[in-house]
Amino acid sequence: MKKLFSFLLTIYILCSMSLHAQTVAGHWYGVGKVDLPGSSNVYMSEFILTQKGKQVTGFFNYYFRDSLFSNKVTGSFDAATRRLVINPTTLIHHSSTSTVTGIDCPMSGEFILRVARAESVLTGVMVSNKDYRFTCPPVNFKLKIATDSITPQPSKVDTVKLKPARRDVRPAEKTKHVEFAKREKNYIKEIEVTSDVLQLEFYDNGSIDNDSITVFFNDSMVVSKAMLNYKAITINVNMDDGLDFNELAMFAESVGTIPPNTALLVIHDGNKRYDVLMSSDFEKTATIKLVRKKE
Repeated sequence: MKKLFSFLLTIYILCSMSLHAQTVAGHWYGVGKVDLPGSSNVYMSEFILTQKGKQVTGFFNYYFRDSLFSNKVTGSFDAATRRLVINPTTLIHHSSTSTVTGIDCPMSGEFILRVARAESVLTGVMVSNKDYRFTCPPVNFKLKIATDSITPQPSKVDTVKLKPARRDVRPAEKTKHVEFAKREKNYIKEIEVTSDVLQLEFYDNGSIDNDSITVFFNDSMVVSKAMLNYKAITINVNMDDGLDFNELAMFAESVGTIPPNTALLVIHDGNKRYDVLMSSDFEKTATIKLVRKKE
């Protein structure tokens, strides 16, 4: 009887510890996809949450077309059910053509936390209230813990080892370099980084409209004719300390049905994350400078 009691007590303690260990505090980022047949509109999204007991507060940030929106949010989290509830907030209507005059949809959210050794994920949906249920469709979200909570481990397979600039290239690649050289580089940002290896993620920003890109790093092609959508185009690049700055350029292969070619670039620099809106067309190539931060 004592052994059974001890066993049950141990199970109770372990379960209690597990429940207390569950938390949604941190940075979560991912994609919200409109739940409407035929729609390809997405919201690049981020929750920045703090938790005290069951109460949750923080920010809901999301990109739509060429703008960043930031809303304060409140809610609650039940560790027993791993259910996160986000109280009513607003989300710009998915069909808005302007972020200035677009219509806001009042929406609330319900998410489930799934914890695994590989990653922790929040999946759920934001829905409008009954007055807007026919005009504001649900938006399904999948968010994972951001890199300021988990340090990314660069994959050796994905890491791009750049060769000297004078290397021989295939005819098709050589032609692409000629096209790249003809377009003006539009320098939009300079970022100081500390890591030897950077992880880059490219997403379509706004509607999925068949934009495609080629990416150059220090004038070497590292991504060729890739289609942008709500799933990341991911690649790792090595910083070259022999240069005054490293250069990352997004070359527009097409501009889709809604010109110009726009993308959200997420740069993972160790525990830091940088979000950059890139916009390229057939005349200019969006380019950023990456500078090694001096000690």
